[in-house]
Amino acid sequence: MAPAATPRDAGLSIALTGNMYFEHPISGYRDQGFLRAAAVLRDADLAISNLECAIGADEAWPAFGGGMGWSGTHMNAPTSMIDDLRFLGIDAVFGANNHTADFGELGILTTIEALRAGGMPVAGIGPSLAEASRPCYLETPRGRVAVISAADWGPRRLMELPFPWPAGYLPSDERPPFRSRPGVNLVRYDAVVDVDEPAFQQLRRISDALDWGAAKIVRRMGGGRTETLVGPTLIDHEVDTETEFFFMGRKFVVGDKFRISTVPYREDLDRVFAAVREARERADLVVVGLHDQSHAGGVLDFIRILAHGCIDAGADLYVNHGGKGRGIEVYRGRPILYGQTSFYLQSEESTRIPTEMLLRMGLPGEAMAADFVAARQANEARALAAGGRSPHSPRDQKFIQVVEFDRALAPREVRIHPIAVPRTGPRNEKRFPVLLEPGTPEWIAALDDAEARCRPFGTVVERRDGTGVVPLGLM
Repeated sequence: MAPAATPRDAGLSIALTGNMYFEHPISGYRDQGFLRAAAVLRDADLAISNLECAIGADEAWPAFGGGMGWSGTHMNAPTSMIDDLRFLGIDAVFGANNHTADFGELGILTTIEALRAGGMPVAGIGPSLAEASRPCYLETPRGRVAVISAADWGPRRLMELPFPWPAGYLPSDERPPFRSRPGVNLVRYDAVVDVDEPAFQQLRRISDALDWGAAKIVRRMGGGRTETLVGPTLIDHEVDTETEFFFMGRKFVVGDKFRISTVPYREDLDRVFAAVREARERADLVVVGLHDQSHAGGVLDFIRILAHGCIDAGADLYVNHGGKGRGIEVYRGRPILYGQTSFYLQSEESTRIPTEMLLRMGLPGEAMAADFVAARQANEARALAAGGRSPHSPRDQKFIQVVEFDRALAPREVRIHPIAVPRTGPRNEKRFPVLLEPGTPEWIAALDDAEARCRPFGTVVERRDGTGVVPLGLM
């Protein structure tokens, strides 16, 4: 039985899902659970998803970075995916993520062109930094909605390894005779490590013994760098004090215990907040989405700073997608959805893999796509067996989340619709998402998980009308 429809009293509803990537058409699927999931999206006034791929780029440009996914991931969809998004009821997409640049800057332009031709609004990518940062606007019978999209870029996971320069991702604004560079609206962050006094002094000893301080002076004056992940200027970075010391590019601080915190780049925060303030003046509702690839267990500091700052700047709704499900926080009466796992990715059903990626996986250049997928799965299994940790847990529950606004467009509640992506077929591959039946053990387990993830934020999840419900209210 499908969840009962919610009377809106002339309000507005926004449905949100995680990542989507289709290499094969889905509009012919007739599974009833899949159609019920689609109906939740279609029933909303507006449905937004994350476009976790480039579109139509393989026919125009060389393959690029492959998204930096687990053991290599490559996502390029045909232009028919736009029709499939429409079939599901998707009205707009978040474009900022780690796969829209799988074909570099020019692939981003091809994706934008395909979306524009298909009439699918997108935010978060553009031919310049200004345009990638700009909101897109959607008209609904109940008001105008602004959508802002960004993607993170930083150390990821346990923060032990600085992430490489995002070539192909970071756009720029230029003046003639130069041309602006296409790219993704990034929110970059760095890690700061607290260590005790003995460890702090040992880092100093290592640096002194290797004479790394001399190179640090050069970098501090603006030289000796091949990347600009240090922020808007190269000058006066890596300045050491009695309690702060830069070691291999990472800041270490004397503390009473070992811990890691994350710090967003101020220039990126200011740019996103400025877009929110602009959207607040132009739209009735403002939605901000961040593609979260940190894969950390909890809500990282930089994410909470960004989410709260967006609400403070005027956003009505903030959502993370692409990472782990981490629950819902109600901040100043507005919902912060701290994570949506993937809705429907056909990454295990790909039929086209660049030769370069086959070679990276240790496969011969003439290997088939099925060989690549099998090798990637085997690598993950070996890593887990050896004590490694996957960024994706099979226990992470999946949901469609629908935010309901009242007649005055004040947020009223969040409805949580549990879904699952069962493994079926002769190869036991992932198939399509299905809406879970209310009252089944799977449905109960999914909402139990949602409640557990919301509890640290003091957020209550009720169960009614076949869904989980988080009541909202301005405070």
